Amino acid sequence: MSVGRPVIVGVVLAALTAVIGATAATAQTPAPPVDAASLERSAAERGESPESEPLYAAPTRADQSGRILAAVEINGKGPYRFIVDTGANRSALAPGVAQQLGLPYVAGGVEVHGVTGTAMLPAVQVASLRAGDLSLPPSVLPVLSGDILGDADGILGVAGIQGIQGLRLDVDFLHDRVSIGPSNGHRASNGFLVVRASLWQGGLLLVNGRVGTVRAKVIIDTGAEKTMGNPLLRVALLGGRKKDREFETSVHGATPEIGSGTSFRAPMITVGAAQLLDLPVTFGDLHVFELWALTNEPALVVGMDVLGRLERFVVDYRRQEFQIKGAGAHGSLLRRCTSSTCGSRIPESGT
Repeated sequence: MSVGRPVIVGVVLAALTAVIGATAATAQTPAPPVDAASLERSAAERGESPESEPLYAAPTRADQSGRILAAVEINGKGPYRFIVDTGANRSALAPGVAQQLGLPYVAGGVEVHGVTGTAMLPAVQVASLRAGDLSLPPSVLPVLSGDILGDADGILGVAGIQGIQGLRLDVDFLHDRVSIGPSNGHRASNGFLVVRASLWQGGLLLVNGRVGTVRAKVIIDTGAEKTMGNPLLRVALLGGRKKDREFETSVHGATPEIGSGTSFRAPMITVGAAQLLDLPVTFGDLHVFELWALTNEPALVVGMDVLGRLERFVVDYRRQEFQIKGAGAHGSLLRRCTSSTCGSRIPESGT
């Protein structure tokens, strides 16, 4: 079993810090949205059938974690399909896109932090990115291996957008819709569970939760393929014992390092008034936990294997809320807890 995808956090060549820091501001004037028809035409040009798979919000299936994609224009060209990543503070491109657009490479590249470690990667200069209502200014973007991105053209790093405090991300798996733009500050619609959230390390979405009876910091990460726990969480859950049906796991990310860990089905995860059921979690001493200052207490990164099983969710950064809606008849993943069940250990069966 393998877990991972790049966590594009940090740039880190000192020579590039000033350039990247100076170009991180987000334009506040809305831009016209990139329309679905143009994305469908782009898919058709690549020989893909837009009817065969969701274009924007791909739910989790038995054999594959879900994915969230946005239509993005690069230097006024496109649209291209970018993975929307709330755990990344820097956007990134696939090599084929950089070559197709003839983007200039930056001498020396940039240092990229991944789930398992760091590496120097090539990088290109981009004059502009546009995604829906967002217009992003000139920036230096790492160029990632096509194997990491799959058939996507890049990553849209939400956590690094200046002005993130005013944004709203709405992902609707039922109707295959993803929107990202300014929040209007309105309350959640009927039928949503609302979980209070805060920003961690600048732009990461943090909610307080429990795994079984263990309190944990929980990061909501739409770029993570799998849900991951740090070693302190595993120790707190097992007390140093090895759990029955615990499997050895290899963890892959944006860098050459391959991490190791173990995977088992965790007790019920509770965030706010929501209970998440029947979730396999991969535990390991991974670089991402050190990078995000999550090594001193139990912590969990909730990935798309979980998020993709919802019907819809909204991250409203302005209201500091994570709003979630279960998947109806197929939504055994999620239920609302009561005052009694939230305070007790819940059996792994979810009963």
